[in-house]
Amino acid sequence: MQGQVLQIKSQAEWKSLVLENPKPVIVDFYADWCGPCKVLKPKLHSLHEQSQGKWELAVVNVDIDDLQKISGQYASQGIPAVYLFNKGQQISTFLGNNEAKAKEMALKAATL
Repeated sequence: MQGQVLQIKSQAEWKSLVLENPKPVIVDFYADWCGPCKVLKPKLHSLHEQSQGKWELAVVNVDIDDLQKISGQYASQGIPAVYLFNKGQQISTFLGNNEAKAKEMALKAATL
């Protein structure tokens, strides 16, 4: 499953793939129309490929109606919004296209 990105499309998938995942999960809240999201996305994918399966990458499109509650809770300050979860707990977050913060989060995820 290394290299596979988790696509969150429902509340049930959020719970099972993020909150109940035994591995740390970095979650990218994005929208197709968001320029900074398009720039950050390949950087996160590259970091995920380099992680050798130590953590999971999940993406949440904030425009999907079924995810309005989750998006409202986690992406209300803007997008891209990136969160690190471990065993259902939010560990850290950052907003915007920030490659340094993304690398820092990936390193932290690899040590959990």
